[in-house]
Amino acid sequence: MGEAARPLKDVRELIARMPAADAKSAQAASEALVARYQRPEEFGRLSGLGRWLASWQGRYPPRIERPVTAIFVSGHGLADSGVSFISSAGVLKRLEALRAGQTAVNAIASREGVTIRAFELAVESPTPNIAEAAAMTPKACASTIAYGFEALAEDPDTLAIGVMGAGVGTAAAAIACALYGGDPSYWVRPGPGTPPEIARKRAELVTTALARHRGVSEDPLLALATLGGREIAASVGAIIAARHQGVPVILDGFATAVAAAVVKAVRPDGIDHCVVANRTLRPAHEALLERIGLKPLMDLGLMSGGGLGSTLAFGLLRSAAALHTASPDG
Repeated sequence: MGEAARPLKDVRELIARMPAADAKSAQAASEALVARYQRPEEFGRLSGLGRWLASWQGRYPPRIERPVTAIFVSGHGLADSGVSFISSAGVLKRLEALRAGQTAVNAIASREGVTIRAFELAVESPTPNIAEAAAMTPKACASTIAYGFEALAEDPDTLAIGVMGAGVGTAAAAIACALYGGDPSYWVRPGPGTPPEIARKRAELVTTALARHRGVSEDPLLALATLGGREIAASVGAIIAARHQGVPVILDGFATAVAAAVVKAVRPDGIDHCVVANRTLRPAHEALLERIGLKPLMDLGLMSGGGLGSTLAFGLLRSAAALHTASPDG
């Protein structure tokens, strides 16, 4: 397995070389809040969010001037096994609507002044069904992770991530199960409205996939390649690139949290530059957030992981930054 994972060596080294937060900017944020407001604890988590922004942007005061939401879109062969509500054709229709500015994400992004960038990763050529074969070779996974760096191409100062894909939730559940163990039925637990039959099929598929690919749990990046999908791998790449470029990251739903979990499994502090926008109604999402130690900024009962929550969170982070630039209210 060591030889098989060799193409992922460069990814592992990039994670190992991730820079630390800017302690001076964080200290400046803390001291400024005390000087301006005397009792910054009254602002609750907003105080910490401003400090977090400053530390990972490496500047004081923190500000959000070039926000970008990157949405990675792909397909999974496992979607043909009756585990998904949407087909690859349906994903392409959603992508078309996104690019035409006709989705809820577009409406919120317009309101918040956020640039939406959609990245299509061969939706019409889905990855193999993981119950039958590996989703990606290590080489293909490494290339897809590198492709995720493109999310930083427009030099954002804060990056939100979302994904779209038929079957992405089941693939993400398989990775989570490989990373943390437990019964597959625990990780495929659906949100409200999902028929029990679909949940059962998801659990069976993940069980079969983990049995077929024994040993991948020993290497989180190999688990990503074998069990995941292109949109999850690209999200891993965006998380890595953002850290190296001093860009805080806002995660969206279950699949982007799984991408973060892969990075954290390689390096425990590897996702300190990330926050989670919201907790979806998928129980496995909440379980995963507990594992990776991130508390959602919002709890709006959202079902989607397609960038809606992470785009919404820009407004909250802008409010946290405003505490450092607006005049104190006395």
